[in-house]
Amino acid sequence: MTANQVARLCFKILAIYFVMQLFYQPDNIAKYLLYRNAMQEHVRAKFVAAILPSILFFLSGIVLWFTTPHFANSVFKPKPDQEMIQASLEDFQAVAFSVAGLLLFATSFSQIVEYVVYYGTFPSHSEGKSEFLHLIIIAALKVALSVWLILGSKGIVNGIRFLRRPGIPEQE
Repeated sequence: MTANQVARLCFKILAIYFVMQLFYQPDNIAKYLLYRNAMQEHVRAKFVAAILPSILFFLSGIVLWFTTPHFANSVFKPKPDQEMIQASLEDFQAVAFSVAGLLLFATSFSQIVEYVVYYGTFPSHSEGKSEFLHLIIIAALKVALSVWLILGSKGIVNGIRFLRRPGIPEQE
């Protein structure tokens, strides 16, 4: 397999994982859909906060499934004038960092949405509101780290390879 094909396969597997996250919440989704009109506002907000991350994972999986070629091409630029080159260890490492970055992005983004929903349900004078603000900031930092992992995966692998060169021999 070429590096681009490995990247496409990994991104498709991650997309399937994201879609499957919706299946962990069928009871909460059904309760919300059936009883949302009878629920009080704060109970409804808690249900939305509980099911929204799974829905965001599902939507992220659908988007990732259809944008996999774009992500794979951003990690490994296809070169039509070259023959098919087999993927190297560095290629697999770059894909692993990109997949980890996408997973971290999806989990952090869903946390931000969940925390914002909870943050909005607290009264303005509540003590717990400041705790959610800290959680939102931490999740935003995770999003920044995930973007770096996605976009800088080749640079990370090159840095690891550089650190390994001076005295530690690579094992094959």
